[in-house]
Amino acid sequence: MAGLEESGIDLDAYTVEYLNSNFDASVSQSQANTFVNKQAAVIIAIATPSAVAAANAADGKVPVVYCAVTDSTTMENYENLTGSSDIPNFEKQLEVVTAFMGKTDLTIGVLYSTEESSSPFQVEQLKKAAEAYAGMQILDSAVSDITTIDTKTNELIDRGVDCFVNLLDNTIVGKLETNILPITNDHKIPVFGSEIEQVKVGCAASASIDYIDVGRAAGKAAAEILGGKSASEIPVSVITEPANYYNSEVCELLGLTVPDTIDATDVAE
Repeated sequence: MAGLEESGIDLDAYTVEYLNSNFDASVSQSQANTFVNKQAAVIIAIATPSAVAAANAADGKVPVVYCAVTDSTTMENYENLTGSSDIPNFEKQLEVVTAFMGKTDLTIGVLYSTEESSSPFQVEQLKKAAEAYAGMQILDSAVSDITTIDTKTNELIDRGVDCFVNLLDNTIVGKLETNILPITNDHKIPVFGSEIEQVKVGCAASASIDYIDVGRAAGKAAAEILGGKSASEIPVSVITEPANYYNSEVCELLGLTVPDTIDATDVAE
């Protein structure tokens, strides 16, 4: 909305509808179909599952602007769309992880959903970044059913992980507070988030891009479409440069010392 308004769009002249699928792919598809049937001027879809649902429903007939799609190649085969991408900087993330953990020879656990098309790409990028550290090992575990997240978390703990690193995986992040953090906190195992909001709700720290910038970029693209430009003419915006954040309350709970080797902002409330 900020991006639209900053581009001179009078939001009072439009009906803005918000729909939330709560991580349910079938609901996302139904909602996308609803917008297409209403002949929306533009559909803005946040995160990969919603973006894919919107692109499939629109089939090029309604312009789609995706927001916070990590692997933008997922959207390359669709027409009449553009958007903003939030590729994590795993090199910077591992700098934060090793600084807070106080060592580099870490065994890191990663959970990801098989329903998230960008997650295998992120796992691959994380493993590449880990190659820079001698003795670092990434143990990944795929979750096909959200009811098994607890089991998968415990399995990685049993395999001896020192900490967890979250991806930009909507399904896993959606169960972070209710399922993952209660287990990891009980075992005194830190979880490092992939963005600032995860740190606010209980992850130890993160190298996070500013999601206001990601959303603003999508809003500006939508404004150009409302101004008459074709979505396919608008370049995809990629937001990559992160800032560091930590949660002092979580660090105290887990016995982590906040390192003085990195510049980080405390987001504990």
